[in-house]
Amino acid sequence: MIDIQRVLKLGCGSAAKVGIGIPSMVYRETVDRLSGLGCRVVLVHFDDPGLLVSSLRDGRIDAAVRGTMSSNDVLRELKEAFGVNEIMRAAVLEGLDGKPFLLTPVGIDEGTDFNSRLRLVRQTIRYFTKAGWQLDVGILSMGRREDTNRGIEIRDSIQEGERLAETLVRDGQHATHYEILIENALKECNLIVAPDGVSGNLMFRTLHFVGGRNAYGAPVVNIPKVFVDTSRAKEDFTDSIMLAAGLHSVQTED
Repeated sequence: MIDIQRVLKLGCGSAAKVGIGIPSMVYRETVDRLSGLGCRVVLVHFDDPGLLVSSLRDGRIDAAVRGTMSSNDVLRELKEAFGVNEIMRAAVLEGLDGKPFLLTPVGIDEGTDFNSRLRLVRQTIRYFTKAGWQLDVGILSMGRREDTNRGIEIRDSIQEGERLAETLVRDGQHATHYEILIENALKECNLIVAPDGVSGNLMFRTLHFVGGRNAYGAPVVNIPKVFVDTSRAKEDFTDSIMLAAGLHSVQTED
């Protein structure tokens, strides 16, 4: 179960300092929106990705939201500041039934092979367990089992999906390979694992920008601080800010 409303409520009620990289006019509008919602969050404006990330690392702010900053610039700064070779993200979305779920990988250069997807899923589960979320994993691949003779890439994707599900089950995690049947995965699971980052990014964009479903942001799950990634095309960042503040509150709870 994913209790997104609890985390958003915690964030809105906290006095956490949240840094965000958005234009000055959008910043002022966002502060007004947060105030109108009765939120206590202290929003801090940044123009420079390096300063945003270093402020997060050094504790000058409690959490951060990318906002409209360049993804390449921010991800590079995060890798350097926190000493990681890759950035792992999981998007928090709302399905067609209104229920929240996680989608990963969502970066076009993420989840490119079995090991990277396995690391990503394991780290995502570890990260959100702190929020009390119980996750059932739905693994997707590029076809049905009977499609293995329709191309090497399709065959490899199906076999990898089977192997990934089996590995996670051995970990003690509830995980199922749904092949290409995302509609079934979404009915039964709340952590959807795309075949790769490109298809995950397309799923995200289709649901959010075409289907109009809520996208709260994509927390980075492999650093010790709360950083919520967002699309530059997002029009309202208040939910991402509350998510960041709420995740910080959850991580600092006794």
